[in-house]
Amino acid sequence: MGVYRARGLTNGYLPEAAFLHLAPTALGYVDLEAPLALKHPAPESAGPGCRDALVMVRLHGEPLAIIHIDAPLEQISAAILSTGIWGSCAEAIRSHCKHFACREAPREAEELVAGLVAIGAGCPGARSTSDGASVTVVIPTCGRPQKLARCLRTVSELDRDNFDVVVVDNRPNIPGTRDVVSAFSEHLSVRYVAEPRPGSSVARNRGLSEASSEFVAFADDDVLVDPSWLSWLLDPFTDPAVKAVAGMILPLELQTESQKRLEQYAGFSKGVTAHKYDLAEHRARNRLLYPYWGGMFGSGASMAFRRTEILSIGGFDPALGAGSPARAGADIEAFTAAILRGGQVVYQPRAVCWHEHTRDPNALRRTLFDYGAGFSAVLTKYLIHDVHFLPALARSVPLAMVNRRKRRSTPSSRLPKALARVERHGMARGPWLYARSQRWARKLALGEVIERG
Repeated sequence: MGVYRARGLTNGYLPEAAFLHLAPTALGYVDLEAPLALKHPAPESAGPGCRDALVMVRLHGEPLAIIHIDAPLEQISAAILSTGIWGSCAEAIRSHCKHFACREAPREAEELVAGLVAIGAGCPGARSTSDGASVTVVIPTCGRPQKLARCLRTVSELDRDNFDVVVVDNRPNIPGTRDVVSAFSEHLSVRYVAEPRPGSSVARNRGLSEASSEFVAFADDDVLVDPSWLSWLLDPFTDPAVKAVAGMILPLELQTESQKRLEQYAGFSKGVTAHKYDLAEHRARNRLLYPYWGGMFGSGASMAFRRTEILSIGGFDPALGAGSPARAGADIEAFTAAILRGGQVVYQPRAVCWHEHTRDPNALRRTLFDYGAGFSAVLTKYLIHDVHFLPALARSVPLAMVNRRKRRSTPSSRLPKALARVERHGMARGPWLYARSQRWARKLALGEVIERG
């Protein structure tokens, strides 16, 4: 027992050791300012028979690491936690204490057990500066009232008051959603809006059109948000250059092979380190097709925009995204559009939410196909409309060759062949699906939701 030294990280920046087997893995977190205890975002995060655990370690709101504890869940004690955390996070803990001058840095693992309480007025790094901003939280949903109720419960527990919620029902023919929204109306400033025209972009655009706030945040109906999620999601906007922010999305549970495969190869988290992206000093020169493939920025399950900024790019492209023939890509394409217009996109790991991955193997295959199709659909859009895309493609060729050699040398990080074929099939179909999706959107007048600029 103890901390397994992983050979690498998954695409979701989680320790790969938890994905080298298919037994259930528990998900949890530890807040080091409190007496040391492993907490879970929901009961399903720590189901029966968990062979090991992935633990997010935070101090005064700052994520320090996500570590792998190689022990059955029922055997993970405070002593095992303190040893594992100290082995992986000692330097990060010292750095936090020194940077914020919030307390004397601990000298050994045993000091973690009682909790690293800040002195005086508390840790200045634990307080977001976004409290005065007005924000609308838009939650699209598609006939999943139980998932929506679980999501709204966590939204109702957010640590700020100055926000309202718009639930956009993209399947109003399925009963139950309006009743869920009504049940939360006593605890939340929440509105129900029916949008029968299909597609995640259409639903998000409808929610955007209902908002009058300075900022608009988006969450999917299958996530659980941390109490400080919204405050930290808005925090980077204190810099006027920032036009969009994405949060850290961790898996809610890893109980099945399908959930592990999805997280390993298409994980939504981008690690515990904040990043800025733009076309100037924060250009990611080591990333393929930057900034045209926005998967590095974050995901639509947890994102926020200045309302005027997202309106200026015409909202989300209705010819992209879930529910359209192109299948995916609308959310991350909006990040790319913000950068191409001269803005900054920030990845903010303090804005934490937990996403319920599918348990269904058939749904996993559909998801991988959709991601592959969305990838090439977005690139097709920019190939057609942006003269700078081809030079970016040419610059990416040497990097692509290096990445291919790396993948060949680390076979454990590759998709099983059958699933890889599904993803490649989606990529091959993406350009045709995007052309079809454009015709589909025009036929249904979806561009009228918010006129694209």
